[in-house]
Amino acid sequence: MSRRNLLGFVLASAIGALGGWVFFILALPLPWMLGSMLFTAVAAIGGAPVALALPIRNGFITILGLMLGSSFTADLLTQLDQWASGMVLMIVSVTLMTIFSVQLFRRFGHFDHITAYFSSTPGGLGLMTLIGEQAGGEARTIAMVHSARIFFTVFAIPAYLLLIEGIEVPRGSALLNGPPTANSNELMILTGCAIVGYSLGRLIRLPGYQIIGPMAAAAAMYIAGFVTAPLPTPLIWMAQVVLGASIGVRFQGIVFSRMAWPLLFAFISGAMMLTAAIILANLAAPWIGVSKHALLLALAPGGLAEMCLISYTLGVDPAFTATMHIIRILLVATLAPAAFRLLHRSRRTH
Repeated sequence: MSRRNLLGFVLASAIGALGGWVFFILALPLPWMLGSMLFTAVAAIGGAPVALALPIRNGFITILGLMLGSSFTADLLTQLDQWASGMVLMIVSVTLMTIFSVQLFRRFGHFDHITAYFSSTPGGLGLMTLIGEQAGGEARTIAMVHSARIFFTVFAIPAYLLLIEGIEVPRGSALLNGPPTANSNELMILTGCAIVGYSLGRLIRLPGYQIIGPMAAAAAMYIAGFVTAPLPTPLIWMAQVVLGASIGVRFQGIVFSRMAWPLLFAFISGAMMLTAAIILANLAAPWIGVSKHALLLALAPGGLAEMCLISYTLGVDPAFTATMHIIRILLVATLAPAAFRLLHRSRRTH
């Protein structure tokens, strides 16, 4: 990592922390992530020399993995049948949303078929951009579409839950009131979970290893009873600031004359996907046996870390949400490239 990138990341984090503090003082929902994301995005669009430092970001992503691990308990094994039904619905939802989004980008946005496909597959921004570029798609457009959809979803879901569903979204000083946090011995165990989970996940090339590996290791410790308390709140706030800033930084260097069209369709696609997720969640939640809010977060077209963080912060069955998004990431990362090759071969033969 160059000195320039490090300084750019420090600037982005400082701007993000300022945004989080402003949102916190104003008692706005999910202040540290949403405030950080908005302020950093505005700064990036305005030309500020902010930057994304992936090694540091990944370090904070492991904190989110540990945080999610605390949501897993032994009695969750009794809910596996409900989770299986949720998984089937999630697979159907992702497939239909991807098909719709590809058609939207191709017919109305006039994207080439490679860029349209990898802009539509919700399998992780970095991974889909890399695979799409290798397949011949426009990497900048793919990355921007995924970033814009995540940005929209992260802002829209708390607003929907607050204004339409009327649930209490944690804000301001209310975030300071929580259960006792992990003691020094538990923090040492969780640090080991972060190191081992991250390293093993990377070794076996697990998609999303930065969050999945530490989460699995921490979940084992919580289920076994070696750790019983969550991470300290300030540490979670820091992770939210870094995550929000990392999203905002991706809007740096936007040339609106060239990117306005893809951004427009990214927001349209995100809005339609989120609307479909809301409808499906309301219809299917009673049948599956989970709350409609948990199912909405599981089906929402946002990133793994972002949706899990919102679920954890709201206290809306984060273990279920995390599991559904992990399965989505694994399936899309595994099947999306193969499906594209089949579709591409079919186009060539016709």
